[in-house]
Amino acid sequence: MNTYTWATFSLALGLLALGLVWVWQWLLRRRKKVLTEIRPILAFQNLQDEMKRAVENGKTIHIALGSGGLGSEATITTLASLQVVEALVDIAATYDVSPIITVGDPTLLPLVQDTLRRAYERRDLAELYESSMVRFVAPSPVAYAAGSATVLATEDVTANILVGYFGPEASLITGAGSKLGLPQFAAADTPTAVGALYPTTRRLAMGEELYAAGAQMTEERRYRVSLAAQDLLRLIVVGAIVAMAVLTFLRSLGI
Repeated sequence: MNTYTWATFSLALGLLALGLVWVWQWLLRRRKKVLTEIRPILAFQNLQDEMKRAVENGKTIHIALGSGGLGSEATITTLASLQVVEALVDIAATYDVSPIITVGDPTLLPLVQDTLRRAYERRDLAELYESSMVRFVAPSPVAYAAGSATVLATEDVTANILVGYFGPEASLITGAGSKLGLPQFAAADTPTAVGALYPTTRRLAMGEELYAAGAQMTEERRYRVSLAAQDLLRLIVVGAIVAMAVLTFLRSLGI
């Protein structure tokens, strides 16, 4: 091994060691920060006020979960949206609001019904749970959006909430909400959905903000710990990529 190669090898190892130390320190600071405070996300603020308004007016709220399901490319988004639903339903049960939840994939129907039932049971309100609160509309994204828009037009709804896997058809739902003058909250992670939702609501969470919804709305420790775990997993992936890059570079030098 010549002097140049040895110097390069030492520099690479030194940078890697410094990177690991920095990541460890960052994780310690991040864990404390996540468990104590979360950056406010406009899309999930004032939802408790909307719940109270629904109770005062004797009405309800609409939650659209999109056409994503389990076992597809939308699985991660779907699981994140279920966490959001759990937080929303916890709030709804607290204020005795019976939400209307529409889904566009049959695999979501039993999962959301179970989430809803458990939320009511946690507050000893099992007698208020009704499986009909969750409605499977249609398997086609456009047909699902049209059906959800019909729900807004025919039910006594005070707020419209979209969270999950959507495409451009999301504009059909928010368009119906805009005509009725409803407050609208949305969270999506696909560019087409964000583009469709952006003109219709200022309360829009984009990308990974969707995964912070549970912690934002409930401030429960389990959701905050989940955020910390997500940060850790992201750093592990980044670290693995950097390590592979360093190893590839060292191999190219014949080390």
